[in-house]
Amino acid sequence: MRYTVGYCLYPHGQNDTTETRMRIIFDDGLPATELNRHLVMAQFNRDKPLGTTVYQLCIYLNYLDMHGLEAVDATMDMIYDFLCELYVDGLPYGCNNEPKSYNTICDYVETLSKLYDTLALRGYHLDSSLYTQTQKMMLLPDPKTKRRKGRVIKKGEHLTSVYLLVKMFSPNQNDIPKLTYTKWYSAEQIRAIADALPLTYRCIFLDTVYTGHRIDSALSLTLDTVDLYNAQVTPTRTKTGKRHTSLIPPPLVEDFQSYLMDVRSKIDTDSEYFFVGHNGSPVTYNAYRSALESARIKVNKTCGWNIEALHTHAGRSTFAAAIRSYQLEQQRKGIPTFSDVDFCNLMDWKSLDSLKHYDLVNRVQDVAPMLIDFYKNYDVLSSSNSTFAKGT
Repeated sequence: MRYTVGYCLYPHGQNDTTETRMRIIFDDGLPATELNRHLVMAQFNRDKPLGTTVYQLCIYLNYLDMHGLEAVDATMDMIYDFLCELYVDGLPYGCNNEPKSYNTICDYVETLSKLYDTLALRGYHLDSSLYTQTQKMMLLPDPKTKRRKGRVIKKGEHLTSVYLLVKMFSPNQNDIPKLTYTKWYSAEQIRAIADALPLTYRCIFLDTVYTGHRIDSALSLTLDTVDLYNAQVTPTRTKTGKRHTSLIPPPLVEDFQSYLMDVRSKIDTDSEYFFVGHNGSPVTYNAYRSALESARIKVNKTCGWNIEALHTHAGRSTFAAAIRSYQLEQQRKGIPTFSDVDFCNLMDWKSLDSLKHYDLVNRVQDVAPMLIDFYKNYDVLSSSNSTFAKGT
């Protein structure tokens, strides 16, 4: 990992005669000066160095680095994606792949809010999605006058909106602010977003919705692991390291076939990956995010919606919520269906604790009517996945 946690003796006081032992972030072995600035200030006059906060920040920075991003490049939806990964799946580095509790997510939000408030105060140009309109007026130069309408900052005042993300994970779903983010899609939203995307990205988007793949897993599909004859796909990269075969519905099979014939066949590439860009290289996370953002702008305009952001994780959350709703309904009716363990294998979850985030979801009954037609196939697929997982 690029970022690590270590100790240093920080000199301060008159003539730097006082040294305080502190935990800080190291970037490839060297202290990350700007990232450590608020950590250093928080550790003065403490009996012990900061612990949890520093490690949380380190985990976040490594998450961004894995996606080719620096802290100052992050958008609000990228931060939300990170928190979703923690809340539902956990992360393999520093988190033991265990999903985090609501209280832990609150701690992460506080850590990241302090980071971005400090960067904003230091004059770093952060993405506009991190600010409210009032914060923009105070911190960012007016496009016409090139001046800031700055004022004295009140004690405890937030300079970015990162702190609001905690409401997205509230156990009380009524606490979720209406102006923020789409956690899962309605059937209408799925159709509109898919229609607004170029064919390559339409296929990737629908793959996350109808298989529950993480975006990294969707992008890891290869020509050898996409079986359109049997309507099955098997990612080559998963968080747990186990390979899981997923079904795709007939309309998506047709989209995949169209992509192969109308798009991929016209690209000069020797890549083994299924999804490639016009330059012949595999589609990247950032390219997909950019396509989603363009689609968001289009659907807001054409449908009169006010979606603030589209997240790469929302497709996976939509699938999990729909499948869980179906499974629980079958169980209530006394109809045999796949087990919780089978469900976790399908979702590539390491812990059954991940299920609890979807037990009370009842707003996705109409999420994707076409899924209902092949839900029953998951009872068969779950047994084959279990056998396949044992053999890997």
